[in-house]
Amino acid sequence: MSIEKIVATIEAKGIEGIKKTDLRREFQEVEELDSILQELVRTHEIFIEKKGNSFYCWHKNHYLQKLLSTDQKFSLLYRLMNSVNDSVNTRFNSLNMSLDTVTKQVRGITEEIKILASSGQRDIGPNIPISQEQDKPIEINYDKFKVQLDQALASTSTSIGWIELCNLRKDLCSRMNISREQFYHSFEEVVSNNYDKYELSTGGEEGIQLRGMVHGFVRCI
Repeated sequence: MSIEKIVATIEAKGIEGIKKTDLRREFQEVEELDSILQELVRTHEIFIEKKGNSFYCWHKNHYLQKLLSTDQKFSLLYRLMNSVNDSVNTRFNSLNMSLDTVTKQVRGITEEIKILASSGQRDIGPNIPISQEQDKPIEINYDKFKVQLDQALASTSTSIGWIELCNLRKDLCSRMNISREQFYHSFEEVVSNNYDKYELSTGGEEGIQLRGMVHGFVRCI
């Protein structure tokens, strides 16, 4: 008996779900049904919850709709989050051109500072040695940064999994003694190489820019 058939049977029951006992009755020949169900729960293919005196199974495609139709608090929170997300997206879209202008201005100022700093170094004179090590960025170990990132997400994420990048950046910069730029460079590298493990959301005080919008929240999938 294939796992796909078990999943298809659960999905076919829609938002009503299927009793675990009914599932056992339908797949009597599968001795390790409980182990299969637990693995499907672990991979978020299905969800199991007690309803009344029985345990029910729902497919991931219907579980959210089930919660929205049966849990008033969850439904209210879900609508509120969507409303906030839409409001933030609208605000950032309207400010996008202004942010681009500010970014260009900041880059221009940064270049001017670099030119002035370079000019100042030349004025020091040949008799005063200048350590070139100061100009070299600190190399950040990819695996070490990923371990620290995962630990921070596990210890500080909210009940729904999200953590603001601003707080995460402050935490890791303090732990690893790295700069803001080094954090975001390493963070983008980790997320892009593990896109199936991390999820980004718009909003927050700071973040990375994707498709013209600042994404300032992250969680593990």
